[in-house]
Amino acid sequence: MKTAIITGAGAGIGRETAKLFARKDHRVVIADIDDAAAESAVEEIKADGGEAIAYHLDVRSEQEWEKFGGWIGTEFGSVDVLVNNAGIMDLGGFVATSVAQWQRVVDIDLMSVVYGSRVFARQMIDAGVRGHIVNISSGAAFMPSELEPAYGVAKAAVLMATQSLRVELRAHGIGVTAICPGVIRTNLLAHGERNGLSEEEQRAWRVQVDAAQTGLAYAGPDKVARVIERSVRHNWAIVPVNPEAWFIYGLIRLSPTLARVLPSVLSFERAEQLLAVGKPLLDRLSKGKVLS
Repeated sequence: MKTAIITGAGAGIGRETAKLFARKDHRVVIADIDDAAAESAVEEIKADGGEAIAYHLDVRSEQEWEKFGGWIGTEFGSVDVLVNNAGIMDLGGFVATSVAQWQRVVDIDLMSVVYGSRVFARQMIDAGVRGHIVNISSGAAFMPSELEPAYGVAKAAVLMATQSLRVELRAHGIGVTAICPGVIRTNLLAHGERNGLSEEEQRAWRVQVDAAQTGLAYAGPDKVARVIERSVRHNWAIVPVNPEAWFIYGLIRLSPTLARVLPSVLSFERAEQLLAVGKPLLDRLSKGKVLS
């Protein structure tokens, strides 16, 4: 039986990906810092007849990744599929975002990909496994924005790191893919932060953006999971998910200047005005999607 590791698999894209690989006869390792969420995912997979194991992992820690790699090697010999999915998304201007906030985003969204890819690429090479590494980037990697510069910078770096790794691992028969989702119905924003707000304002903001993300999202995390699984089978290099991600991907290739000008139209002030005006509609849309 092949072994697949999915980080941040307690919820959202990671959880759906773990469920799908389990249905495809993989043993899945649910690596997450949230133990309760990881155990819940394991129980759901086992109830469906799959095989899953929860593993506590803080993806920011290189030492924990090294220990994780050693455990996988002892238990299963080598991993066959690694999906670096764990991530956060904070909003706030480039200057307004503190150095500590920049570091947090970079540690979770970028360095976790570096640590995990190094550990398990080395393991695959040593074991002679023709495996696959999937790194979750974002449509935000294609287009600069004042709304989430730290997230966009980290995800753009993930995109380039993935391409560099793909070039290097080709000689070993190991595939590498960057997945670049657009707006997906997950709790990514609800778990993030908006820089410069008080705790009370932060709570109100999370509720608002959670409804907006749920209401505006074109697809759920199961769609991304299916794209990930197909990417592993076909060894695709870069895969945008959703029409908006494909549009931005095409735009940046066609006209980098236009791709820089368009986002400048949407400031925080305009975005919040649009959210306030559209709140009743977004509430209805989000409730309908949750119920369905």
